[in-house]
Amino acid sequence: MKWLLPLTLLPLTAFASSKITVSGISSGAYMAQQFHTAFSSDVSGVGIVAGGPYYCAGGQAMLAMNRCMNTKMGSPIPEQSVYAAKILAMSGLIDPVSNVANSRVYVFSGRNDQTVFPMVADAAVETYRLWGVNPRNIRYENKMNAGHTFPTVGFGNNCEASEVPFISKCGKDVAGEILNHVIGPLHRKTAPRSNRFFTINQLAGMYSAEVAIANMGRKAYAYVPDGCEYPDANGCHVHVAFHGCKQTLDDIKTTFIKEAGYNAWAESNRIVVVYPQAVKSPMTNPNGCWDWWGYAGQFYHTQQGVQLKQVYKMIKNIKEGRLKLEPVGI
Repeated sequence: MKWLLPLTLLPLTAFASSKITVSGISSGAYMAQQFHTAFSSDVSGVGIVAGGPYYCAGGQAMLAMNRCMNTKMGSPIPEQSVYAAKILAMSGLIDPVSNVANSRVYVFSGRNDQTVFPMVADAAVETYRLWGVNPRNIRYENKMNAGHTFPTVGFGNNCEASEVPFISKCGKDVAGEILNHVIGPLHRKTAPRSNRFFTINQLAGMYSAEVAIANMGRKAYAYVPDGCEYPDANGCHVHVAFHGCKQTLDDIKTTFIKEAGYNAWAESNRIVVVYPQAVKSPMTNPNGCWDWWGYAGQFYHTQQGVQLKQVYKMIKNIKEGRLKLEPVGI
C-alpha cells in the first residue's frame, strides 16, 4: 500500500458548499436525524435507514425500546417531535426548525425489519412533512422485503436477514440513493482507492469528563477521494455516515466503512465521507449504539449533547483545516 504524509483539508471556502449532509442506520439513523435537527443551519440533507423521528425516546430507554423500535407502547407521534423541537429551538438548544423545510430527506425501511418497525419510519417521514419539507424532496423507500440492515447491491447477508454485520445484498444501492438524493445528481460511481482512507482524532478538544461519558472511540475514519486533499479540495462536499448498533470496530472491524457503499460514489463526486465511531460500555451501552435515548446526558439530542457537539466540532475542524488526517490501511 502507498502511504501518504498526513494531510490537512482546505478551509471552508474551498468546499462546494458550506452545508453538511448526514446519514446512518439504526442508532446511527437516529443520530443522523438528531444531528440534522440540532444543526439544521449547517445540514442540508439526511438519510435515515431503519430509524425514527426526532427525540422519539424522550430520554427514556423504555420508550426507546417499546415505541421507537417495536411499538408495544404505541407508534411514535410526529406532533410530539415537532413540538419538542420548537421548544428547544426557542431555548437556543438547537437551530431554528424553519431551516429543516429546505432539506432533502431520504428514508429507508425494510418490510421485514422487526427491530425498528416500519411504523416508526412512517413517523419519521411524517415529522418532516409537518416541518414543511416539500414532498418532492422526501424519498421514502419502504417496499423492499429487507430486514434490519443496510442494503447494498451485492455485499453482505441475505436481504431478509437482521444480523451482523447488518449489511445485506439486496440488489439495492442505498448509499448511492442517499447521496444522489441529498447531494446529487451525481456522476457514476467508480472503484474507491485503497490509499484514500484516513483516521482522525475524534476526541480532539474534549474534556476528560466528556470523554468518560461519550462512548466515542479515539479515532474516526474518513474516505478522502482524489482531488479533495490539500491544495486541491475545490468543489468537494462533506457527508457524515453513522454506523449502527453492533457495527463498531470491535464488532465488525472496518466492514461498514469499506462495504456500505459510500466510497465509490465519493471517489467520483468529490465527496469526503466521515465515519464517526462509537464504542461499547458494559453498563450503559453494551451494543456500541449512538446515544438517542440519553445514556450520555439529558441534552443528548441538542447542540449540548456530548456526541452531537463533538461530531459537529470535528466536521467543522476538518472543513476549516484544523485536523490532520492520518493515512491508514483497512
